[in-house]
Amino acid sequence: MVGVSLNDSENLKKNVPTAEDQQQINKFARLHKSYLENKDQLAFLQNTAQNLTDAENEVMLMEDGQLNVPILVGSIFVHQDQDKINLMLEERKEYIQQQIDSLGEKIICLEAEMKDLRAILYAKFGDNIQLEDEQNNGE
Repeated sequence: MVGVSLNDSENLKKNVPTAEDQQQINKFARLHKSYLENKDQLAFLQNTAQNLTDAENEVMLMEDGQLNVPILVGSIFVHQDQDKINLMLEERKEYIQQQIDSLGEKIICLEAEMKDLRAILYAKFGDNIQLEDEQNNGE
C-alpha cells in the first residue's frame, strides 16, 4: 500500500481550486479570448491602413489627365475626381487610425489584467495550471 505523507496531503489541498479560484480561471480565459480577438482585429486594421496608404500613393502617381478615378463602392466602381478620392482616403485613414489607437489601449489593459491574474494563479497552482496555448507563448 502506498502511503500519503502529510506534506503530500497539504499540497493536494493547496492545489484544489476553490470557487474563487475557478472564477479567476474563467475570468482569465475570457480575457485571453478577448485579447486574441483584439490582436486579430488590430492586425486586420493595420493591414487596412497600409492598403489605404498604398491606394493614396497610387492616386498621387496618376497623371493629371486622368481626372476620374474608379473607386469600388459595394460591388460597383464609381468614378470620382482625384481630389475627392484623396479626401475620402484621408478621412478613412484617420478613422482607421483612431480604431487602431483605441484597440491598442484596450490590448494593453487586457495584458495588464491577464498578467495580474496569471501571477495569482501561478502562485497558487504552480506548474499544475496551464494558462496559455503553446503557440502564443505567454502573449
